[in-house]
Amino acid sequence: MDPIGRSPIPAPILILGKAAMAGSVCFFLVKERFSATLLFDSILTSRIGAVLGAAGLLLVLPGFVSLGRSISVGLPEQDTQLKTGGIYRFTRNPLYLGGFIACAGSCLYAPHIVNILLTIATMGIHHWIITREEAFLEQRFGQQWLDYKRRVPRYVGVIRWTSAAGK
Repeated sequence: MDPIGRSPIPAPILILGKAAMAGSVCFFLVKERFSATLLFDSILTSRIGAVLGAAGLLLVLPGFVSLGRSISVGLPEQDTQLKTGGIYRFTRNPLYLGGFIACAGSCLYAPHIVNILLTIATMGIHHWIITREEAFLEQRFGQQWLDYKRRVPRYVGVIRWTSAAGK
């Protein structure tokens, strides 16, 4: 499978979203460089931020594993199968959700205005990507996608279990 697919949104905005996420997560590494310009700094928020950063990473890893060879940036041109197992049983977007959690953790760990703006850009752009990807998935997988979408939340929420008899 090609690692680069068709961009679901204008490519420069997609690249900006990926760069914003990487920039926000990098604040975990460069906090000391910006310590004089942090909005605040406390041991409690730093620890909570570090835990959220680790939790985000721990959510992303099984998302990649569950995708297997289907990993691509953008919409795949090749035939694929809808992934609904593993971590995808609990959230339709573990990679994005993990990234959002890591960025939020980064904002608590290193609360800098640039970091906050990067996180806002990350979440806004990636939510737009998700809505476009979901339209693509509905078109490609039809009823299979709609059933999955009814059962599993986009990010987090109540998982709606359905039995085979209830379909």
